[in-house]
Amino acid sequence: MKLRFICFSLVVLLNAACSEKQEAVPTYKITSSNLTILVPGTGELEAANSKTVSSPGRQAMTIAWLAEEYKEVKKGEVIAKFDGEKLSIDARKEQLDMMMIEKDIVKSYSQKSQRENEVIAEKELIGEEFNFANSYSIDDLRIYSQLEIIESMENTEFLAAKDEFLDWKKGSITNQSDSAVAVLDIRKSGHQSKMDQHQQALSLLEVKAPFDGLLVYEKNWRGEYATVGQTVFPGSTIARIPNLERMQAKIYVLEKEAIGLKKEQVVRLQLDAFPEQEFSGKINEVAGFARTIQRGNPIKYVEVKVALEQSGSDIFRPGRKLSAAISVDDLTEILVAPLQSIHNENGNNFVYLKKDDDFIKQEVSTGVKNLHFVEILSGLKRGDYIALSIPEGNKHG
Repeated sequence: MKLRFICFSLVVLLNAACSEKQEAVPTYKITSSNLTILVPGTGELEAANSKTVSSPGRQAMTIAWLAEEYKEVKKGEVIAKFDGEKLSIDARKEQLDMMMIEKDIVKSYSQKSQRENEVIAEKELIGEEFNFANSYSIDDLRIYSQLEIIESMENTEFLAAKDEFLDWKKGSITNQSDSAVAVLDIRKSGHQSKMDQHQQALSLLEVKAPFDGLLVYEKNWRGEYATVGQTVFPGSTIARIPNLERMQAKIYVLEKEAIGLKKEQVVRLQLDAFPEQEFSGKINEVAGFARTIQRGNPIKYVEVKVALEQSGSDIFRPGRKLSAAISVDDLTEILVAPLQSIHNENGNNFVYLKKDDDFIKQEVSTGVKNLHFVEILSGLKRGDYIALSIPEGNKHG
């Protein structure tokens, strides 16, 4: 009897210990709740409207000097200078080529004149021979033999044909010479056009501010800013002078997280320089495709432009870095669970569902999520309790 009492006491103590152990596992009660889906992003401020400052001329140019970025510039102030040494060399080369072509044109005219004079001299000789032949023409066919008559007629016809050939030859010389000169003129015009371009570029070596404003340098397609010694293509944007009265945020969102982004979605922003303040805005543009933003970094981002509700103060300066949270969806009255309570095994999601004084594995299907909670589509109901961590000594599964 005493032994039975001791065994019963041990069972009671073990059950109490197990109960206390299970109660030590933190749990979460499933209820209907609202879920805001936020997409994080980082970026910087920029002007919604700005004046572009581009590389002048019509050929690649090397930057020799740049004004300090974020400097207040006045209209007409020099903000960039380009190296003109190569342009000067190229211009002189084109000028030399034009001089050589002009010499070829003069030579072509000289050769034409010489060949034409040779033809004219030969025609004069034929004319004299023709006159001589006519002076001794046969008046009375009876006193000449048939052979002599034929020879005289053939000689006259030959002189007439040769004279006609020389007329054709003179015209051919003129046509050939004119064609050669026309080709040389075309080549000369090409060199003249290139030299004019070089001269124009030389006159644009200094880029001046079109109006008063703040100078902000622009990144190229590689994500690099213009630097001294860099060669830029004609028309490439090297800087902007923004309108500080209207600012916007340029935000980069990771490609895998850029789901459901669209216009008019609310965005909360914090400037790195003023972390204690929060600002707001709405999306006004979403890029149609993702791209890399750093050279050598394969990670792709979707660019988003956000119109700010606040602007026009010294806080909103171009280039200031920021972090953002985009509200892409607001779901109401749905079942949600903390992300930490969701586990995965063999590609299936499950939670530890409390049953009496124990926890069992319960498979669930999930929907959208934010940084803290995930939507529960099936597998749980309101009022269920789930473990926020893996219960120790769990025997089910």
